[in-house]
This record gives sequence, structure tokens and C-alpha cells, in this order.
Amino acid sequence: MNRIAATAIAASLAFAAPARADDIADAIAAAKDAYASGDADATKRSLDLASQLLAQKAADGLARLLPEPPAGWTAEPAETEGSGMAGLFGGGLVVKRTYASGDARATIQLLANSPLLTQMIPLFSNPQLLGAMGKVFSLKGRSAVTTSEGEIQIVAGQTLVTIEGSASAEQKRALAEGLDLKALERFGK
Repeated sequence: MNRIAATAIAASLAFAAPARADDIADAIAAAKDAYASGDADATKRSLDLASQLLAQKAADGLARLLPEPPAGWTAEPAETEGSGMAGLFGGGLVVKRTYASGDARATIQLLANSPLLTQMIPLFSNPQLLGAMGKVFSLKGRSAVTTSEGEIQIVAGQTLVTIEGSASAEQKRALAEGLDLKALERFGK
């Protein structure tokens, strides 16, 4: 009897909650239908929607690479920006998270897959050029810099990491140590 009741409950739950549709696939299908019917405006709107949804999904994936707060620190939820920062950063994905410990605050920002990085990667691969930006140091085998404004910057693959805020240089460096640079390098590949 219990097995029959459990089966009936499971079946009713399966029918009560319809499967969630894939919004990206739906937008692409709508674009395809609009294109087939000759509606260029609807095709573009649907493709723009699919593009924005893809960017948001990618930004959410990038946000998961932000480190957890170290002992004694708290962190706000990550903020993500799909492609809305295109004007400021030339496209790409931006995620950031603010950390706090007492009066000290620091924000880690990740900028990924931006054309801006194409210009910055050579800078980070040459410590002498990087030295013009500030004090160079090694972070997990990669060249990093503390700028004259007190920001820490490092490039990992196609991702620029910036750590800024009122936290001390040592506190920012401790936050930087929490980054999984190998995962950041693999992001988007």
C-alpha cells in the first residue's frame, strides 16, 4: 500500500511541475521562425535576447569563480553583468563581489572575454612594462601588479582580475591568494 501511495505522489508531482523550458533555445527557435517568415525585426530581437541570455549564463559561471571570503571576512552576493558593460569595457563579461572585515572593504572584479584584454595581455607578460604600472609581484606563478592607486591587477587567461578598496595591501593580497587562477585561465575555453 505504501508503495502505491508513494508512486501516486511521485506521479502527481511530476505532472504538477512542468519542465522548465530552456530560454536560450526558445529565443533561438523564435528567431528561426521569425526569419523563416521574413520578419527581420523580430529575428533581430530574438537573436539579441538569445545573445543577452547567453552572456548572463556565462557571467553567472564566471561569478562562481570568485573566492569565498577568508576567515574573519564576509562577502556580499556577486554582481554580474553580461554584455551591458560593452560601452565601458568594449564588451565581455564583468562580475564583482565585495568583501569586508571590520572597516576594511575590498572588491574583486573579473573582466573576461573583452577585446580590451587583447591590449593588456602583452603588458602582463612583460614584467618590465608591468613595472611602469606599479609594484610587480608573483601570484601563484603569474605576474601581478599593485598599482599606485593600491589596486591589485592580474591577468589569468582571458580574464583581468582587479582588487580595489580600503583594505590594506596585505589584505588585498590575501584575497588574491584565494583566487583559482587555473580555473580563470580555463574560463570560456
